[in-house]
Amino acid sequence: MFKIGWQVYRERLPEVIGERIRRRMVVVGAIVAATAFVVLLFVGVLLDRLDDPVPGPAGVVVAVVVAAGFGCFGASLTPVGPKGWAVPPIPGIGWRTQEAIARYYGRNPPAVDPQHRDAVLHGLLESRDQIVRFATRSFLQFVSWVGLVLGTVVFVLTFPVDGDRMIVLLGVWFMWLVISSGTGVMGIRTLGRQEQLRVEAEALPPVPPAPPARGRPGTPKGSKLSLPGD
Repeated sequence: MFKIGWQVYRERLPEVIGERIRRRMVVVGAIVAATAFVVLLFVGVLLDRLDDPVPGPAGVVVAVVVAAGFGCFGASLTPVGPKGWAVPPIPGIGWRTQEAIARYYGRNPPAVDPQHRDAVLHGLLESRDQIVRFATRSFLQFVSWVGLVLGTVVFVLTFPVDGDRMIVLLGVWFMWLVISSGTGVMGIRTLGRQEQLRVEAEALPPVPPAPPARGRPGTPKGSKLSLPGD
């Protein structure tokens, strides 16, 4: 399922996030990274961390890695979709149908009921593109947290700091690293399951519409023939 989702993600990414948006993300990330690099060097000099006996190249490496992490995080905040975008709701869907569709995305899902064909396909393409956007943002944030973790590790190994405090800081970075990566991985899995559901639902015959109710609304049911004496 993850392999199918990854294929769908790679196919849809160039269309969902076009060249214009990608250029904007690169520009925003570069500006944020350059600003963070200058600020980190200034803080290092101000705190006398880059002077002897501390080796200067190590401080520059920390600044570069951490600044790259901030740049990726800034790029992840770039708008990648239309403003106010949302999947339109399904008109007239009941709660039982909603529960049935939710079960299709769980573990050991049942086969798609022909009665749920239209509900499964409704909004599937729009939801797929939204997941591609969220997964892209999650992957960029994952790379940003990797940069922060690596920068913190180099800082701990190079500079004389309080070990307990840095262990707590590394734990916080690692927690965010797991959270950001988990969002992207779950998004890819959902893309794979959506593709399976799309193929399965499109193979089913369309459900014919329900016949309209006979008679006019508000009229009494039964025979309309008049009896003698009426």
